[in-house]
Amino acid sequence: MRAPAALAALLLLAAGCGGGSGAARATPVPAPASSSEPLIVYAAVGASETVGIGTEDPGSQAWPQVLFRTLPRSAVLYNFGISGATTSVALNQELPQALAVQPNLVTVWLNVDDILAGVAPGTYEDQLGRLVHSLRRGGETRVAVANTPWLDRLPAYDACRANPAKCPLGKRALPDPQQVNAVVDAYNAAIARVAQREGAIVVDLHSQGEVVDTHPDWVSGDGFHPSAAGAAQVATAFATALKG
Repeated sequence: MRAPAALAALLLLAAGCGGGSGAARATPVPAPASSSEPLIVYAAVGASETVGIGTEDPGSQAWPQVLFRTLPRSAVLYNFGISGATTSVALNQELPQALAVQPNLVTVWLNVDDILAGVAPGTYEDQLGRLVHSLRRGGETRVAVANTPWLDRLPAYDACRANPAKCPLGKRALPDPQQVNAVVDAYNAAIARVAQREGAIVVDLHSQGEVVDTHPDWVSGDGFHPSAAGAAQVATAFATALKG
């Protein structure tokens, strides 16, 4: 099945706030070396959330940078995130760069832009599976994959549903929350299966619930992306999953 066209229209908000597709940023962020600590080469693969769209200072507040600061001082970070990237884009553009640095830790957050593109859950599962399989490098790399958070209560979605005439996307009939949740559930089931098959770790962002109700400060001013506070919570979720 394909994601409803209306849902794809809704999720154009993510691309619109993401500043275009951009190019992968492969600048490493080194930490002071220590001979007593293992070398961790961390590669972040993802889309606008991974780039840090929605934060005031992506260079320091994007969630991979926050996660990186929890790693041993000998670690090095390569952020390959591309705003607007689907899993297909990541396979073609981010994967080769990530493999070139021979990482032993990789994080992956790719799902919303695939929904935006109308990628069927089965196709998404196949592409994500190939991506994670390659990143695992025969078991040499720990790979943590985020699932999809709740989308149906985000301010951008509610604003468009309440007043389509003033929706940033133009006059569009957006799907009801039940339809949105069904697509998210299908994607998350696919992510769980891929992780089980490939020996990856699932980072359960969906279990945080409707954060816009409980922690509105976690959502940026664009009504869609994580704020600096939200990015910090995403980093915490990844760190907790990696310790588990």
